[in-house]
Amino acid sequence: MIVKHLILGGPYYMAPIYMMWFVVLFFSVKFFLNYFSDKRNFEKLEKFNSIILFSGSFAFLIGIFGQLIEFYGILDIIEREGDVPFSIIAGGIGVSLLTVIYGFALLLVSTLIWFINRTLIKK
Repeated sequence: MIVKHLILGGPYYMAPIYMMWFVVLFFSVKFFLNYFSDKRNFEKLEKFNSIILFSGSFAFLIGIFGQLIEFYGILDIIEREGDVPFSIIAGGIGVSLLTVIYGFALLLVSTLIWFINRTLIKK
């Protein structure tokens, strides 16, 4: 399903969003390893936390950008072909939502992780 969505959503937009998932996961693990170590460095913790939130926000922006480009493609096809069946238009809109869905899901996850980490840093 993930590979199918990578291809359907457009690899130029979905691949960076997938990479951002790995970035968030990587820096979340680094955050918790640093937080629970004997040598806790609060500057690094804040840096890791900022990277986590930025990655989620950037993935969402990539998703919105991908959807706008795909909407432009849909409208271009409608303009060229004239009478396009509604089922094809609906399918194109559904595919264009994949980038936004994955980007927004990562934004939600990264915001939740950021909030938890911020609470841990303040203690």
